Amino acid sequence: MNSIEDILKPTGVPVEHLFYSGRADPYITYQFYDENGAAFADNTEIATSYLVQVSIFTKNSFDELYKQVLELMTSAGWYRKYAAEDYEADTKLKHKIIRFKYVEEHP
Repeated sequence: MNSIEDILKPTGVPVEHLFYSGRADPYITYQFYDENGAAFADNTEIATSYLVQVSIFTKNSFDELYKQVLELMTSAGWYRKYAAEDYEADTKLKHKIIRFKYVEEHP
C-alpha cells in the first residue's frame, strides 16, 4: 500500500497527516480512523482493512480538487465509502470530507 502523501502528491497541494500548520489554500489532511482484520484463516489474519478520512480545506471551491483526490485514491486501489461537506466557522474554511477503504491481503 502506497502512503497517502505519495498517492495525493500529484494534486500539488500540501498533504499532512492529522494536522496542517501552514498557510496554503487549499490543503489536505488525512487520518486513519480504523484498521482491523478483514479475513482470517486458521486464526491468522490474512487481510487487513484500512479506513482513512481525507479532508480538503479551502476558502474557495473544492469541487475540482475533490474529483482529483477521488480519481487518485481509487486508482491506487482505495474505494470511497462516504463523502460530506462542512464549513469550519472558526477558520472560515470549506471542508470536504471523504472516507476511503482499502483491503490489503497478506502473503
